[in-house]
Amino acid sequence: MREPSVILVGTASVLTLGLAGFALEGPGIQAEIQARTAAALADVGVRNLSVQTNGRDVTLSGTVAFVEIGMEAARRAAAAPGVRRVENRLEMAMGPSFELAPEGDIWLLRGKMPTPESRQELFDAAAAIVGQGNVIDETEVDDSVTEPPWLGALPRLIQLLRRLDGAPGLRLEDGILTLTGHTSSEGLRDHLKDEIASIQTAANAGWQIADRMRISPVATNHEAENRIKRVLERGLIQFEAGTSTLTEEGRTIVDEIGATLANISDIRVEILVHADTDGDPAANRALSLEQARAVRDVLSASIRPDRLLAVGYGSGRQPVADDDDATDGIGPSTPRIEFRALHRP
Repeated sequence: MREPSVILVGTASVLTLGLAGFALEGPGIQAEIQARTAAALADVGVRNLSVQTNGRDVTLSGTVAFVEIGMEAARRAAAAPGVRRVENRLEMAMGPSFELAPEGDIWLLRGKMPTPESRQELFDAAAAIVGQGNVIDETEVDDSVTEPPWLGALPRLIQLLRRLDGAPGLRLEDGILTLTGHTSSEGLRDHLKDEIASIQTAANAGWQIADRMRISPVATNHEAENRIKRVLERGLIQFEAGTSTLTEEGRTIVDEIGATLANISDIRVEILVHADTDGDPAANRALSLEQARAVRDVLSASIRPDRLLAVGYGSGRQPVADDDDATDGIGPSTPRIEFRALHRP
């Protein structure tokens, strides 16, 4: 007769403990789950993170720079002890944006940057080109804007505007980088595109490049080009096989070109190197640029460096035959060098 009473008492005790546990599950357990979830997400990279709990259900709010960050945050939250369900309300944050362009006699700098420091760096870069008193800064600091690893590369992009001859402008918005303006030659335009690509690669930035530059041709300096042709008739510019090292004869020829142009003050010389079509295109392009720079470095002993431009095309663009061009054709399997002598704008 004692066994049923024991069972009833035991059942009552279990029910009592269960009700007590249920009563305690509210604020105490919710706070604990909230704290555990927030700790799990402390270093995941969510900006303005908010963790709300409803029983064992968790809601995440905030902004992320990449979709992958949001996915990782949801995974960590779901793995936190006590969490039953995760509602992911994380939103993609905006990236930095800016536009620098002339408006009448002044330049306007607009956009949104993540920190006061990044805003100041952008303004300093613009002021270094057009003068501090000529820039009106309308950029804003917005804490919802991400601070990507490539943020520090933006001032370098602005410096490229020095090379544009007219109507320069640069805009970064929604991951699209747009460069506008006039260049004096195709070589200069291609050089600027290469510089942007170099900055993009170094900063590991995923910009989409929109080229809106126009070519406003500058007159050919025929006297200079004729002098270059006469030198090239006496020898060839060659490199050690597969390198950017000029042969002894090649260096002598480049020295002679520099000497014959040294007394022409109104000049700009573009060195355009084209590689053969064999091998890896990216490697060919890199080598052709190194070769163009090697020629430029030798010429800089006779011609001011700011009047020399080195461009490497690799095998992606072959030179067009033109009787007015000073070219060094040395066969289909070796680099071809074009010299374009222009009146300095």
